[in-house]
Amino acid sequence: MKKRRLVWLVVLVLMPFIFLGCDKDLTPENTVIVVSDGVTGEAEGAGEILPNAIVYKVKKSSTHFTKLLSADKVEGVTVVFGLLNPDTGSWDQMGDLFKTGEDGKVTLDGLRKYVAPYLSRAPVTLRLQARAYLSKKVYVKDDLGIVRILSEDEGENPAAIFADHDNTVHATGGLNSIADWIKFLNVTKGDWPYVDDRVKDVLGAHLASGKDLVLITGMSPEIRYLCRQQMINHFETGTSRTIPIIVKKDFPYDNSPEFKAECLKILKSLYGPSNSLAMVGDTVRQDGYGAFSAGVHYVPLNIYYDPAFWLLNTEGKGWIHPDTIAWNWDEVMAKIEEGPVVRENYFMKHHTGFKNIAHRGGAELMPENTIAAYRNSLVSGAHTLEADVHMTKDGVVIVSHDETVDRCTDGTGAIVDKTLAELKALDAGYRFTTDGGKTFPERGKGHQLPTLEEVFSHPDLAGVPMVLEIKQEGEVIVDKVLELIDDYGMQHKLILGGFNQSTLDLIKDKSEALGLDIKTIFDTKGVLEFTFTPTSIMKKPDYQMPADVLCLPKQLMTQAMMAKIRILGMKCYVWTVNSTTEMKRQMNWLKVDGIMTDNPARLHGVITAP
Repeated sequence: MKKRRLVWLVVLVLMPFIFLGCDKDLTPENTVIVVSDGVTGEAEGAGEILPNAIVYKVKKSSTHFTKLLSADKVEGVTVVFGLLNPDTGSWDQMGDLFKTGEDGKVTLDGLRKYVAPYLSRAPVTLRLQARAYLSKKVYVKDDLGIVRILSEDEGENPAAIFADHDNTVHATGGLNSIADWIKFLNVTKGDWPYVDDRVKDVLGAHLASGKDLVLITGMSPEIRYLCRQQMINHFETGTSRTIPIIVKKDFPYDNSPEFKAECLKILKSLYGPSNSLAMVGDTVRQDGYGAFSAGVHYVPLNIYYDPAFWLLNTEGKGWIHPDTIAWNWDEVMAKIEEGPVVRENYFMKHHTGFKNIAHRGGAELMPENTIAAYRNSLVSGAHTLEADVHMTKDGVVIVSHDETVDRCTDGTGAIVDKTLAELKALDAGYRFTTDGGKTFPERGKGHQLPTLEEVFSHPDLAGVPMVLEIKQEGEVIVDKVLELIDDYGMQHKLILGGFNQSTLDLIKDKSEALGLDIKTIFDTKGVLEFTFTPTSIMKKPDYQMPADVLCLPKQLMTQAMMAKIRILGMKCYVWTVNSTTEMKRQMNWLKVDGIMTDNPARLHGVITAP
């Protein structure tokens, strides 16, 4: 510790060698240094957020509000970091002497090793300083930085809310009117940006209860000093600081979603999962993506999505449900208290990402609806399987799209007229071809039509999510399918379609009687009802949807249809998409939840393409 206290003497000795090449026009009047905040902890593997400092040369004509926005970043300035020793009141050196780069920035080369004497006190917050030396004896400083040190024992750490800044803590309600803009700027009061009283009351109470707030924002570093002062003015006492502010430039990521994801992963690791209450933010593609990537509860705030439905997109993680949006900080706190909305069904979750669904097991790659096709599709990149079922003459549920065996096997006739033994005797690979009928490479290789139970129980397929459709009418087949779903624990791993609406109603009634929560697919009439019923009517609490999930032919999917789907908080999968161009259109432009394709390998290539 004594060596660190000698840093300022060392700086003075080395100064003649340090300042060669430094900007000779820098003065205390035109130079500003701003230090960022750091977060670390006792646990070595938890990661840490390193402090940095940026040196600016301010233009003479600059006002307080614009001085850093219009300033130049200065290269070659010597910077020293210091930590305020709470026992002695002196500033102790952190690291060696640093010189700013072309971006005027230096970053501390570690944090945990320099705060070792204070780790036993964790959780604790210490003051951080950075000095920029302009000559041997002249420097400018910023001592409003903080270092938060968290305990390895999660139970010792405070609970924390992670929040975006823009339109989340300031200017609540969004910049939707002239009045909002006036409040937002609020330059005349020296309070930029504006903070709504409701935010101050709610977050003030949160902080007063001993909990934390951490701002994770994409703001430019030039706004940081204004934001710091704002936090001091509204949420803290005196000139102390307790709210870490982490901006995108503190991390080596140009992409905001990636920055928020990586930052949240570190903070969750340091605070502990149970203390990481939520990420609150108004930009779903950034805040939501970061939260879902890190496994942190996301509370979207003030998302004005109608008709801009794409604002509900978490940029690769899926879509949020409109019902999860909070419209003020009282609602934010209520949603944090309630916790994440748990949708157990795989297809109903709103942040599981895009799904590659093997239509009939990937009929372009292997004989359709066979065990071999389903196994191959998973190896080829499919996440999900699609299948249709019929019932045999002797009452067994078998997987087949057609009601007859003519198109795919070496036999003829209706499935309902054949026993399981008769169907098993057929060659299900007999008519499979990849060259328009010139060759039939899968003949005689033992491919059979599988039973649904065989698919559910196969060691390579058990538990794999499925889009399943019952192709026949009647209570008997519905009973048998539901019994198999129950026996193999598939109720939350599939969506179930029916021959018509009466079959869907039967599925709903019978599944409820069995205590199963089965999600159903719209039939043709239901799709027409969804298409032509006004959104305002469908939003009413007493409106009964014909089913739960839309599976549409690709020709019906439009931007208008997708907007309606998102505004109602629903999910949609399209079929059958086999060309690369159409896959890209559906996935990247229309932004469907998943594609059913006969070639899951091709779709996998589109999904994983850089």
